[in-house]
Amino acid sequence: MIRIFRLYRAISAPGKSVGENLTPNALIFALLLVLCALTAPTEQLWAQQAQPDDTSLFKQRALYRQALDHLRSGATSKFKASARQLQDYPLYPYLEYHRINGRLNHASAKEVNNFMAQHGDLAPSDLLYRRWLKKLGKKRYWTTLLQNFSDADYAQSSDTELRCYYLRALYGRDQRDKALDWTTDLWLHPKSQPKACDPIFDVWRTTARFSQDIAWQRLDGAIQHNQRTLSRYLLRFFTGEDKRAAEAYYRVHTQPRAIKRHSRFAADTAKNQTIIRHGLIRLSKAAPTEAATAWQRYATTHSFSAVQRSIINDHIQIGLAKDGKFPAERERAALTSSFAVQGLAEAALSQQNWSQLLYWIERLPAGEQQTKRWRYWWARTLLQVNPVSANPAPQPNPQQMLRELATQRHYYGFMAALQLDQTPPLQQGLPEPEAINVSSNSHARRAIELFAVGENLNGRREWYRGLDAADNETKRKLGHLARGIGDLSLAIRSANLAEAMDDLVLRFPIALNADFNAAAHKQAIAPALLRAVARQESAYQPDARSSAGAQGLMQLMPGTAKLVTKRARLPANYAARLNDPKVNIQLGSYHLAWLMERFSGQRPLTIAAYNAGEHRVDRWIKGKAGMPTDVWIETIPFRETRNYVKNVLAFTYVYNQLLQTPAILLDAEERVIRDT
Repeated sequence: MIRIFRLYRAISAPGKSVGENLTPNALIFALLLVLCALTAPTEQLWAQQAQPDDTSLFKQRALYRQALDHLRSGATSKFKASARQLQDYPLYPYLEYHRINGRLNHASAKEVNNFMAQHGDLAPSDLLYRRWLKKLGKKRYWTTLLQNFSDADYAQSSDTELRCYYLRALYGRDQRDKALDWTTDLWLHPKSQPKACDPIFDVWRTTARFSQDIAWQRLDGAIQHNQRTLSRYLLRFFTGEDKRAAEAYYRVHTQPRAIKRHSRFAADTAKNQTIIRHGLIRLSKAAPTEAATAWQRYATTHSFSAVQRSIINDHIQIGLAKDGKFPAERERAALTSSFAVQGLAEAALSQQNWSQLLYWIERLPAGEQQTKRWRYWWARTLLQVNPVSANPAPQPNPQQMLRELATQRHYYGFMAALQLDQTPPLQQGLPEPEAINVSSNSHARRAIELFAVGENLNGRREWYRGLDAADNETKRKLGHLARGIGDLSLAIRSANLAEAMDDLVLRFPIALNADFNAAAHKQAIAPALLRAVARQESAYQPDARSSAGAQGLMQLMPGTAKLVTKRARLPANYAARLNDPKVNIQLGSYHLAWLMERFSGQRPLTIAAYNAGEHRVDRWIKGKAGMPTDVWIETIPFRETRNYVKNVLAFTYVYNQLLQTPAILLDAEERVIRDT
């Protein structure tokens, strides 16, 4: 009725003619509106007024933030008053989550369990519950812990700290045998366990369950997982001959040449066999000829099983092959394991021994042989040699293999196109799907609001929970929704989980144009390369932080950021602003350009150095001048860096296409490694 009254006043304003207020046509339209409004049912008008608009959502978000401010400041009455106004807001349950989470030290079992009964579907609710249980454990509230965590929960839990508290609770409430029996498996874990486990471990070691044989099992696991600190710690639990064996095992792990002292390991015992096998495998990587000589003697003096002999021999043959000494014809027949065949193929590739590579590729397991990687190298090998194959099957056509690969949007597809001197266009991407109605996905709905109020961590938790329950098409729609609200990393992640490999809009976003273009111009570096690095490093997540401490879009370490700031003569405070996309792009682009200059414009070397450090790359290219770059990339010692270089090169190709600056994968001067 208020709107009708305002319209009436506009039409009949005193002192003004109709023409001064409304045109004749507008007047007729206005009168019709008045008539319709007067005859419309009251319920319809009320429904129109009751629909929330952007302003009301804005107010709800502001009120939510205000409620949390009241909670943090201890203004409980004001918090509750604000909360009562938000009962229809998607984040209303999060007010209770924050209230409980803020007082876990004092929360009662009834309080926490009531919360879980009402709001257990919130993404962080399980985490809150585990935190509460651990606090019970820290305070030794064993009875309450046992009432809220069961044997079945223990069996399903992967939280070692909580499992140890549970065993301590069992022990503290007269279930000692059960607690100590279960402790054995926890203690045998090959990596260091949380401090919460120490009390139950200390008691367990005083029982007959603990022995030097058990200690040896854990030492063996720790050494196999290269846990040196734990391995040294475990040496204290041995005595007598067992101690000498344990110390010898650790010494051989850290100094593999110690295994050459045959007299030290002359006794044909199970422990010595374990040490010899491990030592020979370690030595085969650093000095395979020495390992082979030592093995010739041990093979005749010790009763290794057939499986053990095969494992040792496989490692030594691969080590020798990496030194250019491939097995003789009579030795090949014994090398049939997937590990040996693939290892020998890798060695042949690193040595560019094309005839050996052809032999071993033909013997790869069928599934491995048909991967993009080995199809590419099979074709490359066939182009290098005129094969006289022992394989009776006809040889595939290498040109056809490359043509098939070149149709695929992948590193090896782009490499295949390079071999064919082609610049294939990207395949047609998927059309954008219809917008999703998030009202049917409570997790996505809450995530959107969490992002809006700045709770990004919980927002991501809700988003991933929503993806878990969605089919691929819904995941893709959620990806486009994430893109629409500006979260590109979630868009990329959603596309990957949806297996939407052809949705280029999601997987390769174009954003921050001004910042990337300005940085590319200043540093004389291709915008596509900068975007590819950001895509690989953080998936465009501005506040990304790695386990090593790298930060921001282009994942700079704080130390690197300080060095780059100094080199680029930028303000000193830039190194502390790595979550600012503009600053991060400036520093990352300068660092990339500096590395490009250092490695004479060779992008593969530059990309490898950005990931692994320039000094490592210096070692990796020593003596490699003239090596084909695709071979060099395959032989990078670090798997992470190897895959990193492949991804960034492939992403650069894609971005060049999307930015309408098409380019081949490697320039002519980048196709072989050059001295720098």
